[in-house]
Parts: sequence; structure tokens; C-alpha cells
Amino acid sequence: MTLEKLPIEIPETERTPLVNLLLNLVTEQQKIIENQQQIIEKQQQTIAKLEKKVTGLDEQLKAAKKLKSKPKIRPSTLNQEEKNSKKEGKRAGSEKRSKKLSFVVDEERIVEPEDLPIGATFNSYREYDVQEIVLKRHNIRFLLAEYLTQSGKTIVGKLPREYLGHYGPTLRSFTLYQHHQCRVPQNLILEELREFGVDISAGQINRILIENKESFHAEQNQVLQVGLETAQYIHTDDTGARHQGQNGYCTVIGNDLFAHFSSTNSKSRENYLRILRGSHEGFVLNEYSRSYLEQQQLPACHLSKLKFDHKVICEGDQEFCQYLESLSITSQQGIKLVTEAALLGSAIEHGLSPDLIILSDGAKQFAILVHALCWVHMERTLRRLNGVTAQQRQEIEQVQNTLWAYYRELKTYQEQPTIQERERLEGRFEEIFGQRYPHHYGLNLAMKQFCAHSDELLRVLDLPQLPLHTNAAENDLREYVTRRKISGGTRHEAGRMARDTFTGLKKTCRKLGLSFWQYLLSRFTFDLSVPYLPDVIRARATTPAPT
Repeated sequence: MTLEKLPIEIPETERTPLVNLLLNLVTEQQKIIENQQQIIEKQQQTIAKLEKKVTGLDEQLKAAKKLKSKPKIRPSTLNQEEKNSKKEGKRAGSEKRSKKLSFVVDEERIVEPEDLPIGATFNSYREYDVQEIVLKRHNIRFLLAEYLTQSGKTIVGKLPREYLGHYGPTLRSFTLYQHHQCRVPQNLILEELREFGVDISAGQINRILIENKESFHAEQNQVLQVGLETAQYIHTDDTGARHQGQNGYCTVIGNDLFAHFSSTNSKSRENYLRILRGSHEGFVLNEYSRSYLEQQQLPACHLSKLKFDHKVICEGDQEFCQYLESLSITSQQGIKLVTEAALLGSAIEHGLSPDLIILSDGAKQFAILVHALCWVHMERTLRRLNGVTAQQRQEIEQVQNTLWAYYRELKTYQEQPTIQERERLEGRFEEIFGQRYPHHYGLNLAMKQFCAHSDELLRVLDLPQLPLHTNAAENDLREYVTRRKISGGTRHEAGRMARDTFTGLKKTCRKLGLSFWQYLLSRFTFDLSVPYLPDVIRARATTPAPT
């Protein structure tokens, strides 16, 4: 039996003192029950946090005692029906392909039969192809011709520019490929090269990996700029990154055409806007900056002091701080908001589209421009709920099943978007998440969160090619996490920049269908066999997708 508000209203003229007393008592009891339900929900959340903390302490104790802990493997409910359904035909990628079509003969060896009988006549050759690679040291000694002119001047032959330095382009490419593509630590690369017969030291390998990489840094910066200029949406996420023994963060920005990594000491919104601004140093307060400050509710006394146009206010952080001081904007919150607005204005003036959709997991620093939310992360608000009664657990499961059914409807819409289907999905969203459940405070709170973020969850209706989740961003960051587990943190600023740059270039090559190995060789030999990556991104972005 559930206690609800009385469905029948009794006129005051017909109420006796006893009826009034009972009605007041019922109303008070209903308020007490609602308060108790809220208290129970909060206590359950506290209990869950404590259980998680106890589990963590237990794991630490087992680790100290060198005991193995039980692995936590949770089945995913995402697209469960699709995964369980059996498809006819062969598994994707299992079809046989002909190796003869791409086989290039580098060497031919004739093998004669043994014990050839007398009188045998030659018929033909049978082809038997073997693939092999050659791994060996190859030292080159350049003899630079030297001439003396009649005036006594010495003229010496110049080395090819790809051989400037005592290590050739293939060796340098191989070292970078092993470290960034194959994730081989520097000490193992040293051992590997020495076993090949290369005379090299640990310091020289470190210099090959991090020094004189300005051209790569510049290309990666252009990858970000062109990627942002041509993108309709980007995905973004961050993870931990240690540098010089201190905890920092690595932020990834990308989509299906590019990836850019940036390691910093902060993951604030100001830091994110600095990444979006790219290599530019100017600060601009334009109309978009004004809208941002009004949205963030900057005090009117500060807002009235600012002038909004397309001109660069100043170059560099020091000049901008002096600019704020001249306007008597000295409060911490005021400096923070105006700085963010000026960075946003600068990014837009340098090519960032104000209509760019930013897909994230809901972290507040990413909620700028046109923000879109990941459905998988939003579903976790339901997964964290622990129902007290069987009815509450049944309601949570029912909402989850309905959510994933709606999620599959959105995926179908992405394949064939229509105006009618869009209107139906908008109405369906209100039907699902506009429901309220009596005496289930936590579930109602979760449903309110879905309704509050409806615009961010339904961005896909405006841009059907927008992903419904941030799996691509997490996949990009997994590369960085794996590298962090293998090699730990970085010690030198050049090393941190090199890790970010080559991780981004490798990911970008992979997304564009280019060989990272051929890319490295092309850049070190200057043969341009692999085109400039920003040009490839621009060309792919402007090419219409096949229907």
C-alpha cells in the first residue's frame, strides 16, 4: 500500500474537527515519508562511497601482501541486443585476399634440382614467393671532395640534407617508429640497435627522439588549426600525465580525421581555451566574448569597463594582466572570466567556428560553444542508483531498458534522418525522461538531469554524423595511457612536447589511412611521398561523403 495525496477533496463546510485532524495528520505523514526517502537515498550514496573506499583499502592491503585481487569485469548493456543477435555470413575481415596482387619481386634466385638424371630437358620455372626483411647495420662513409681555388679559397662538397648528423634518416625513423608506434622504451631501443651493430649511446637515442623536432611540432599545430577550421564537431577528453614527478593532464581534441594531444599542468577551462587558440598569443574581446561573459554572469561593474570589437587587445599573458589591472579588474573570479572570454574571442578570430559542436563526457571545462553530451556517461547516473525496494530496482531497470531502446532509435535516425523522425524523437525524449516515480527520489533526480541536458543529448538531431558517445576520444587517450604505463612520465619539456606531437601525428596518420612509417621516412628524406597532413585533412573535409 502506498501513501499518496487524497484523490477526493472534501469541502471545508462538510469537514468535522476529526476529519480536519486526520487530513492534517496524513499531510504531515506524507511530508515525513518524502523526507525519509530523501534521507535514505543520501545514506545509500554515502554507504556506496564508503563501500568503494573500503574496497580500495582492501585492494591496497592485498597489494602490500602481494595477493591477487578479483578482477572487476562488468558486462556492457550498450547495444546488447545487437551484440547477441547472430548475423548471417562470415565474420568481417575473414575473407581471403590475394597476396599476388601486391607482391613486388626484389630478388630472384634460381634453384636447380639435385641429382638431375641424364637426358632431362628444361621445362619451365615454378614460382615460389617468400617475403623477407633485411635488418642490418649499413654504415656510409661520405668522401667530400675538396678543391682549392687560385685565390686560396677551399670548396668542399656538401652532404645531402637528409644525412646532416651522424645517423641516417632510416635509423632516425626506425628509432621514432619503435618508440612511438611500437611503444619500445629507450633502454630497449639502445639494446636493439647495439645488437644490430650500431655504435650509439643512450644520450644519442634521447636526442634523436626529442631534439630538433620543430618541423614536426609545426605540422602538428597546423593539424589542430586546420582540423578545427574544417570540423563540424570534435570529441575531447583528458587523462592524467606526469611530468617532472608532478601530476598533470593530457587533453585530446580530434574527430575522424585528426587527433591532437596537449599535456599541461591544469585541466581548467582556461587551459582548454588556450589549446583551442593554438599557437596564437593574442587576446581578443569580441561579441562572442560579450555573450560568454553575460552567460557567466560577470558583474555589471566589470562588464561596463570592457570594449568589444575584433581587435587584438594585447600579446602575451603579462600584457593582458596589466590590461586588467588598468581596468581595476582584480578579483579572482573577474580575472578568470575575462581571461576565458578573451581566449575564446581570440580562438574564434583565428578560425574556430562558433557553431562547432564539442562532444564530451560532461566535464565542465568542455561546456563551451555548442556542447554535446555522451549518452554512455549520462546513463551512468542510472547505473549508480541502488534501489531500496524491489519496486525501485524494477523501475531503474525499466528506465535503463527504455533508454537503450531510444538510443538505438537515434542510431537508426543517423542512417536515414528525416524531419518527421526528428520531431517524433524529440517528443519521445519528453515521454521517457519527463516521467516521475513516486517515492523514488534518486531516480527522479536522474530524470531531471536528463531533461536539463536534453539539448546537449539531442545534438545528433541537428548533425546526424555526430557520434552518440565519446568512445573515439577514449580510444585516442588509451594510446597515451598505455604509453604512460610503459614509460612513466616525462622529465624534459622537449620530451613532453615530443610525446604529444608524435602521438598526435601517429593517430592522425592512422585516421587518414596513411603509414606512420612511410610518414617518418618521408619527413626525414624530404621526398614528400606522404603529403603534408593538414592539406590531406582539408581535402578530406571538403570532399563530399559517398552516398
